[in-house]
Amino acid sequence: MKKFVVLSVLSLGLLGINQSQANILFSDNFNSYSSGNLVGQGGWAAHSAAGLTPVQVSGGAISLVQGSGSREDVNHGLGATMGAGDTWYYSFDVSVSGFSNIVYFSLFLQGTGNFDGKLFIAPSTASDFTFGLSGSSSSPATTWGTPLTYGTPYRIVVSYAFDTKAVSLWVNPLNQASASISDTSNFQDAVTAIAFRQASASNTEVIDNLVVATTFQEALTGVSVPEPSTLALALVGGLAGLVALRRKC
Repeated sequence: MKKFVVLSVLSLGLLGINQSQANILFSDNFNSYSSGNLVGQGGWAAHSAAGLTPVQVSGGAISLVQGSGSREDVNHGLGATMGAGDTWYYSFDVSVSGFSNIVYFSLFLQGTGNFDGKLFIAPSTASDFTFGLSGSSSSPATTWGTPLTYGTPYRIVVSYAFDTKAVSLWVNPLNQASASISDTSNFQDAVTAIAFRQASASNTEVIDNLVVATTFQEALTGVSVPEPSTLALALVGGLAGLVALRRKC
């Protein structure tokens, strides 16, 4: 009986840790969705060209099919608004097939037309592609220096810092110190959503395991880590409960 009480007290102390794990703003592995249109499932909405060549979900991933004519762009709210002092990160696994011209396909969104942290498909060699990055312009300001291979999944992380308007891109990083490229946005947008775009190109991006977070490591791994101060408070709470139990026993 005493063991059960001790475990219960520790659980109550650690409960504060679970409640503090708010550094992941949004994550989606698309596994629970029915095959078909993404919009209307899991809180996803269209902010441009709704219903015109809709973004599709199948097999636990979404497909962005770039091509001619109007095509649907989608977004998901993050339940928060970026402000002073904030740096946000988005991350996902992506594989690319086909290439015809430069196109950006993912971004942070404010409203329906303010874009930051744009990720591009860009040419590398005759047989390869690479990723490009821009703070806010419609062409890549910088590109990843290594050629990438069609059909190969890559884990990307993109950051946007509100105060400095700086954006950065990592490809298959081990941690935040891994190689990256950077640009600076022309705008200081208080973004509220993550978005995907379909446009006039000729390639397809298959995307899975999306995470948006306020720390690099949580965006990369999708695992929340409590703040040290919160962890300490939770442990103190648990220990205080144990001391009180010992006095009663």
